[in-house]
Amino acid sequence: MKILCYGDSNTWGYVPNIDGYSKTATAMQYRERDCWWFALRKNNELFMDGLCGRCIAHENRWNEGRNAMKTIEGDLQKYDNLDLVVVFLGTNDCKSEYADTPDKIAQNLENLLQIIKSKTNAKIAIISPPIVREGTKITDKFYVGGQKKSEKLTDHYKDLASKNGYYFVSGADLEIGEDGEHLTKCGHKELSHRVEGILNFISNSSGRDLECC
Repeated sequence: MKILCYGDSNTWGYVPNIDGYSKTATAMQYRERDCWWFALRKNNELFMDGLCGRCIAHENRWNEGRNAMKTIEGDLQKYDNLDLVVVFLGTNDCKSEYADTPDKIAQNLENLLQIIKSKTNAKIAIISPPIVREGTKITDKFYVGGQKKSEKLTDHYKDLASKNGYYFVSGADLEIGEDGEHLTKCGHKELSHRVEGILNFISNSSGRDLECC
């Protein structure tokens, strides 16, 4: 299969860092083999497109080109004849500066997925964000109310997948690190198992209803 994993810093492989938003911080990246998508390379042609700060439908104040709604058509042009697009977005949209409700975030995602669906014949899988953990220096500044938002997104994403025939993977209970927003190695490993389950289901499916993980 030709697979595109499309997401934010939790796809890029950002190492949890409590000082990550300071001006002098240097983003640290996990080795590829420690990222959730790495195991998908086995028997597949895999493309990873993860950008730190990427939102579903918002600009990033520090970096350009992070609004997926505005870039997705150009992003998809880089890849031909995809069989599966795995979308892992929504954490950044929970930031307090955007003031989006969970309903709005899910609606924005649905709009994004409609664009993907119109531009490719690939199957689509969506991963709900891990739960933002309040009480860290970063989340208390940038994610006021983000924990409740991210908790509600799991059901919203699951309903969206069910309504549109997309595959769904829950990221709600994945382990996150000291900054309260990024996956640990254990979180990446568990997510890898869940996405592999989707691939196995696709490989063995013959017209059955979609299943959720």
